[in-house]
Amino acid sequence: MFFAAGTTQGSDKTAVDIALQDSDSIASIHSICQGSKGDTLPCKLSDLISTTVYPLFEAQRMVVAPQQLEEVYVKKHMTFFQSLLYGTKKFFNEFNTFDTLYIEPQHYKFQAMGQVTNYFERYSLTYNDQERIELSPDISTVIGPYVGYSLIFLGYTLQLNNLYLGNMKKTFNLSLYTSLFGVDFYFRDNNNFRIKYLNIKLDNKNVKEYINDQEFDGFHVKYWGFNLYYITNHRKHSYPAAYNQSTCQKKSSGSPLFGVGYGHYTISMNWQALDNFLARNIIGYTPQFTQSQLNDVMNYDCYSVYGGYSYNWVFARNWLFSTSMTLALSYNISKGESFSVGNIFNDFKLSNISLDGVGRMGIVWNNTRFFAGASAQIHSYTYSKPHIKINNLFGTLNIYGGINFGKKKPYRKPGKVFEF
Repeated sequence: MFFAAGTTQGSDKTAVDIALQDSDSIASIHSICQGSKGDTLPCKLSDLISTTVYPLFEAQRMVVAPQQLEEVYVKKHMTFFQSLLYGTKKFFNEFNTFDTLYIEPQHYKFQAMGQVTNYFERYSLTYNDQERIELSPDISTVIGPYVGYSLIFLGYTLQLNNLYLGNMKKTFNLSLYTSLFGVDFYFRDNNNFRIKYLNIKLDNKNVKEYINDQEFDGFHVKYWGFNLYYITNHRKHSYPAAYNQSTCQKKSSGSPLFGVGYGHYTISMNWQALDNFLARNIIGYTPQFTQSQLNDVMNYDCYSVYGGYSYNWVFARNWLFSTSMTLALSYNISKGESFSVGNIFNDFKLSNISLDGVGRMGIVWNNTRFFAGASAQIHSYTYSKPHIKINNLFGTLNIYGGINFGKKKPYRKPGKVFEF
């Protein structure tokens, strides 16, 4: 039977606190655990508490859980090192702590699946609040099998397009989802882009879309970074159920999200290459940029604080639709700019602040043995200086299906070491 702790009338202290502050109760516990010669006898603390501390609760018409009393008592008599180990153990135990009315834990140790992943990216550059150019690389599609154990996945992927050696494009995305927190790692290195949209001035007239999806080699981006976020309602709301298929959401639930992020960016735009490109494709075009504007290199660090919300909607048996949105308040520090906490009032620049965001969406069918679904994530970042503004949008779309196997011990038949 489970008991709930109460509070005394006119006091904010719980009955647990009152009982454990009672010197006679503590003395009783110690006396029972001591032999006639002062030797400690083997005894279970929860049993002792039931004979010494419970009468105090009965007198106040209160009841508590034995494990709650034991936990509070033990914590009050720990050394610093014991407290550190105890806190570490409690933290890792949280990864497997669920409200089973809302979340069905993973029944299996291993996972095998096939997945198709599409990578997309788009940049918008606005120069002097007039000229604007939008560039994107070709969408990359990879397919491959994966085998996983817990958070570790190994696999081989085959790229279905852009298989020629001249494609200088390197992309890496890794997202890890646990019950408590999630983390995204990303890396991009690409100089193979196509011009998707162009708005320049020619003879005092706006010229748009003179070029149709042509390759342009004067733009190069390289960046890496991570986002780390905490799921506050992790006992009822499962992020892995929507994006990692390691648990099943049984009832709809939502949770606030909080986190931090960091990114390092190097973006290079060769305006002379753009001038030459336009002169080859537009009759009558004359160079627009001066010698000092021929090459623009933006090198900066981005520090972000995130906040948002995620919701899992169980709309049918074994079916889940999930969506989450986090907004980030980011501060961009360009190479050459100084910024120190001790001189924050002089170094801080309001123009370095940007509003960024990360969005996720997924739909999955999972009966604990088989699963299939699709998920997408989108990242948006902004960098702004007096002469140029850059908006970056990138993300992934995954379509997958697979099977869980190798039942965990609690779900195996008695006596079986392995059960598929």
